[in-house]
Amino acid sequence: MLFPTFTFFAFFVFILILNWSLKQKPLLWRIFLLISSYFFYATWNVRFLSVIFIISLFNFYSAFLIDKSFQEKRKKIFLAISIVVNVLILGFFKYYGFFRESAEILLNKLGFSSNFLFLNIILPVGLSFYILRAISYNIDVYRKKILPEKSWLDFFIYISFFPQLLAGPIMRAGEFLPQLKNGGSKAIENINENFALILGGLFKKIVIASYLTVNLVDDVFAVPQNHSQLAVLLAIYAYAIVIYCDFSAYSDIAIGAAGLMGFKSPLNFNAPYLAIDFRDFWRRWHITFSKWLRDYVYIPLGGNRKGKLRTYFNVLITMFVSGLWHGAGINFIFWGILHGFGLIVGHLREKYLQQLSTNFSRTLEKIFSGFITFNLVCFFWVFFRAENMASAFDIIKQLFNWQANIEPIAVYTLYFIIFSFLIFAFGKKIQSLFVNLQSKLPLPLQVLVVSFLVIIVVKLGPDIIPPFIYFKF
Repeated sequence: MLFPTFTFFAFFVFILILNWSLKQKPLLWRIFLLISSYFFYATWNVRFLSVIFIISLFNFYSAFLIDKSFQEKRKKIFLAISIVVNVLILGFFKYYGFFRESAEILLNKLGFSSNFLFLNIILPVGLSFYILRAISYNIDVYRKKILPEKSWLDFFIYISFFPQLLAGPIMRAGEFLPQLKNGGSKAIENINENFALILGGLFKKIVIASYLTVNLVDDVFAVPQNHSQLAVLLAIYAYAIVIYCDFSAYSDIAIGAAGLMGFKSPLNFNAPYLAIDFRDFWRRWHITFSKWLRDYVYIPLGGNRKGKLRTYFNVLITMFVSGLWHGAGINFIFWGILHGFGLIVGHLREKYLQQLSTNFSRTLEKIFSGFITFNLVCFFWVFFRAENMASAFDIIKQLFNWQANIEPIAVYTLYFIIFSFLIFAFGKKIQSLFVNLQSKLPLPLQVLVVSFLVIIVVKLGPDIIPPFIYFKF
């Protein structure tokens, strides 16, 4: 366990040294970034290097066709082609099996025999994320928000930037590409904050998310009938902790790693479980993806500009897309639609708030609304975590099974769940304390302290560390 730890930090020390030594040689720095990204991707599967290369090449030239077309109609045609091609690539790798099985079931119910071609397709890691970056790039060029990137090297780095390749944050071209100019950032800013983000992310993933997954969540969700109501209830709340810690951990590590290379990344999570309604939740949860859905799905559909019913319809369609993007399964689509109805209730809630006359009543309403929102979000995660709809309903059925046997619950599991929520509440203060203490130490000692803390985090984790949840999306 120690070798990967020191290898990990030796790599980032190397990045710091290389960034300093190549700051006067921007071309070498760019080439290094691209090679690092492609090498990182090749460690997962060499064959899929061709996929990310083809997608990068296609979108690099499609943006020029969109920008150079003088007729608006031709611009729209080229934009539509670029979007369709990107979606088809994503659909082939991610949804072929789902649509093949769905079509066969439908045709069989109608009395027709079907035998579609079976393909054992492996989803390239990170495909969903860099496809979103490619689509937003073409749309932003069409909207004249950015000019098409003239350097193929810079654009290829944008698509394949390895710290954020697998699970975000989803940086847009207008945020990322300017940071590459003149070799990128000339100085590494906030090094202690970046180390703190990486450490915090490792702790959330290795200790909190992995422990709860291995010791509670996986067992209960696999066979809920073997567990009591209390165990099922705790597993649901535990999974809410797991998915937040797991996903935000990767974001923190990615932001910190990019920061060590001189790149600034947008915030991706902001205490989502403190949201007062579903609209507030999606302003705090996976922020870069939420904004992507708003700008490239909801607003093009008409947003809130075409009346109440159309607004609600647009919300449902947007969240349908969100659910489908997360996974090829009815349970993901249902999860997205449930959040869509939650967002509609959030729209209606604003009108109700206007009728409240006192600050006390508004405060009371916010507390009540926040409590309901948190519990509904946790409940909706059941459909996200379950393998399919049948499994999700098995969990719900057992949750309300008053005949279930009483099952002893390990006290340390309860303590761990409570401890996790305390981390949510005081995590920022702990991070600030660490940054202040680190800033008083020389750089070599800072690296040693961080390395020592990483060893402790690794030792605190279970023997089996599950992969990041969003790797499969």
